[in-house]
Amino acid sequence: MNRYWPVGLGLFLGLSALVLGIVSGSNLDEGWQFAARWTARISFPLFMLTFVASSLAILYPSKTTKKLLRNRRYWGLGFAACFVIHLVALLVFNWRIGEFPPAGLLDPGVIAYTILLAMVLTSNAKAQKSMGRAWTWLHRTGMWGFLVIFGRPGDDAIAITYMVIALSGAGLRIAAWLKRRNQSQKTKQTP
Repeated sequence: MNRYWPVGLGLFLGLSALVLGIVSGSNLDEGWQFAARWTARISFPLFMLTFVASSLAILYPSKTTKKLLRNRRYWGLGFAACFVIHLVALLVFNWRIGEFPPAGLLDPGVIAYTILLAMVLTSNAKAQKSMGRAWTWLHRTGMWGFLVIFGRPGDDAIAITYMVIALSGAGLRIAAWLKRRNQSQKTKQTP
């Protein structure tokens, strides 16, 4: 199977949420608002698969988790594709309600999209090799930043569910880090 299919899935899900949001509104303004909300929400599962891929492979090694880890880059690009559709919906909604541009350069959303763009542009082996530890810092910081964005507390059931899932994903990452650290210490102690 083609390993690029998660990118296509991200585009399909994002475009589907966009269209469904627009046609579900009682007017175009509400439709674009729904589109902005739904495209963000549909991108969350793609993000979480990317975020926990390495942790699942460490904590629960299997053919499935190893394949997920091998294709993590494409799941991340699928998330990025879906999230760019969210950006379009958000910009159009803000334009329609007269709040365009919606934010200044130091707005957290602008910073998040800038980091996402940098992550997308460096999502290849050549960039990873040439950037070294800076690549790791960029991608790790970006992933944790998006986890905070998606996992922030909210007042509806979906926001609360996303917060619980995000905290669970963070717990998996911490558990995997602890497992790797313990294995490393055992290796150092073995004569």
